Amino acid sequence: MNKKKSDQFRSQLNSIRSEILGEVEKSNQNIRTNETGQMADISDDAARTYNRQLESELDKQEWQKLKQVDIAIEKIEEGNYGICAKCEDTIPEARLKVVPYTEFCTQCLSEMEKNNKIIGMNDDDPFQEN
Repeated sequence: MNKKKSDQFRSQLNSIRSEILGEVEKSNQNIRTNETGQMADISDDAARTYNRQLESELDKQEWQKLKQVDIAIEKIEEGNYGICAKCEDTIPEARLKVVPYTEFCTQCLSEMEKNNKIIGMNDDDPFQEN
């Protein structure tokens, strides 16, 4: 990949990174604000607990995405950006434009998702004999 395209992807990744960090900070600030509020009754407490759990889960997803963005930026710096982590083929530029922090080409990702669905179906099958 040429330097101009790498720089464009780096800029896009840095923008995504800043957005994620801003959202995480806003979420953390909301949690701190909610924790300092008065608990009126049990139902308010339950609602706040649920909201904290939901925000915490969203934070985990955002942190995972942030890690992927950081890895992609590191790969640009190392000159390995756009290479599938599984098959080591070049990831199509069209895919990188849609998901610039992707680690896998569409074919490998599709295979992994298919395998996970098969595994998941077997785990949840109530008719499966043990």
